[in-house]
Amino acid sequence: MKRKKSICKSLFTICLILGLAFVLPNIKPVPVIAASKASYEIINKKEIRKYKNMSAKYLYQLPQLKGNSAAIKKINKSLRADYKKTLSGKESLFEYFEGDKYNSFRQDYGEKYYDTVTCKVMFNQNGYISFRYSCKWYAGGVGNVWEYGLTYRLKDGKKMGIQDVLAGSRDSAKQRIASTYANKISSRGYEPIMKMKYSEFCFYIKPGKKVVVCFGPYQPMGGNGKSSITMKGKIN
Repeated sequence: MKRKKSICKSLFTICLILGLAFVLPNIKPVPVIAASKASYEIINKKEIRKYKNMSAKYLYQLPQLKGNSAAIKKINKSLRADYKKTLSGKESLFEYFEGDKYNSFRQDYGEKYYDTVTCKVMFNQNGYISFRYSCKWYAGGVGNVWEYGLTYRLKDGKKMGIQDVLAGSRDSAKQRIASTYANKISSRGYEPIMKMKYSEFCFYIKPGKKVVVCFGPYQPMGGNGKSSITMKGKIN
């Protein structure tokens, strides 16, 4: 009787092992599906100093995505790094203010110095998010205005480059940007743009497969001011 039980137990164990050997290879990991759009908040990093009729204002609107995934953390880290780049400009702004606040001419004129970066989400769908940053700077001399953008893929947190978002061949992206700028803004910008590195192009994307390429505060051929060209993109 004991021998029969032992044989049955052994047969059961063998069947169980064979069953697992058949089932386990067919178990596939469940793929992680990224959200099609992101939830976010915009944090105002702000400081204002005043002295009599003069003032200086620093503002940076820092976007942060909500969530704890590795991709979200990667994007938020990149966004914070962009904010940290502006801190040297903030320091310079207040140095100018402290140096000029006793100047009677500037006091009489009521000078208002500022270094502001405001952020707006321009695209947030189909697995991508794109931010437009509008910048203004003035500290008693020539003021500057310009725009730039940051665009990310939500599934892995990749920061997109201009070649990733423009429609058409990656190899001819720079030439197409230069030609469009030459036709719409100034022909003198063609050669300087062709000398730019792909990593130097600033842009953001909009619905309808649109890519807005931004230039400023200095134009490719020299001179102050901002400009932009809108080109056909890949992402809708």
